Amino acid sequence: MYVCSIGKAKVRKQSGLAVITQHQIPSLYIHIPFCISKCIYCDFNSIVTKSQMVDEYLTAIEQELQSATGRHSFGTVFIGGGTPTVVNEIQLDRLLNMIAKHVDVHNLKEYTIEVNPGTLSDEKTIIMKNSHVDRISIGIQSFNDRYLKLLGRIHSANEAKDIYFNLREKGFKNISIDLIYGYPAQAINEWKKDLRECCKLDPEHISAYCLTYEQGTPIVEMTDSGTLKKLNEEEELKMYEFTNDFLCDNDYNHYEISNFAKRGKECLHNTVYWENREYIGIGAGAFSYVNGERYCNIKSVKEYISSSRSKKRLIYFSEKLPQKQRASEILIMALRMTSGISKKEFAQRSGFDLNELFEKQLNNLTQAGLINFDDERVMLTRKGLSVADSVMMEFV
Repeated sequence: MYVCSIGKAKVRKQSGLAVITQHQIPSLYIHIPFCISKCIYCDFNSIVTKSQMVDEYLTAIEQELQSATGRHSFGTVFIGGGTPTVVNEIQLDRLLNMIAKHVDVHNLKEYTIEVNPGTLSDEKTIIMKNSHVDRISIGIQSFNDRYLKLLGRIHSANEAKDIYFNLREKGFKNISIDLIYGYPAQAINEWKKDLRECCKLDPEHISAYCLTYEQGTPIVEMTDSGTLKKLNEEEELKMYEFTNDFLCDNDYNHYEISNFAKRGKECLHNTVYWENREYIGIGAGAFSYVNGERYCNIKSVKEYISSSRSKKRLIYFSEKLPQKQRASEILIMALRMTSGISKKEFAQRSGFDLNELFEKQLNNLTQAGLINFDDERVMLTRKGLSVADSVMMEFV
């Protein structure tokens, strides 16, 4: 059973015959887990590229994709990783052709692929453009070569800019740039310079994340051993607050904790996650959320390929959240958006009255100045945005 056979297709009568109609799912995610090398902070499901394994993996995800599209249609597609553009030109063309075979790419609201500088040739760029990809997310992370080297990135700042300009020349009009701040010993002026360099490029979307230290990653080992020292939280907060002010002053809408966009260029795919709507994930370790149930595929790339080849079950984990836990998740995810959520929408999606379910937490957080809560909506304040994780824990 493939993960995407979940969810029941609708049946309607036509001329006395039962006709299967597709179940509309807002978003489709396709995971490409391959990278040239592993960055020191990365805890994503990714492995170093092996060309033969890429071909075997593409065969496996096509089988799963075929199962998904037999029952579902989609509004957005997002190809992430890993580094999707680390595959060679023939493999990238194969990937995008198989998606076009099973998904109506002409009528998508958004079609995104993640790219990393150092892995994107002219030919790959043309393949993406000809395959109707209309949004590019570039993992630049920094315009400072010292920090790029620290992270283990394979590109320089100048190479990142060259990739950006090349994408523009090829006609891509919706580009997002990922940046990271809060490096060990980073000065706030260095981060300000990164933001200024980014805004000079004038991308439609900017994601600005504070460097995280996940257990099991090399950067944690380096900090534990004393090789690196984490930046203190006060400096991180200054960088976050400057980011909000600077990007808003440069006509970017701060629409999610770490995401900023020109008006109308907010990421539609990720908004599906934050609004806790349905999505399907294809590939090793990919998650799906359909009919109130969450599923996760086998994480190991080798096991995923092997299970697909032998027609075994790809799902290794599934859960159906209790109603109150699902309500908590709806609120927590919605609070990532700066617009928050209305009481009416919360009730429609969760089946609960917001005041009755979380009265104590809402009152305490309002008094602390961390949320705005009125007769219509609840949302994080500016103060609340800076400590969002702590605020959200109150609703767990």
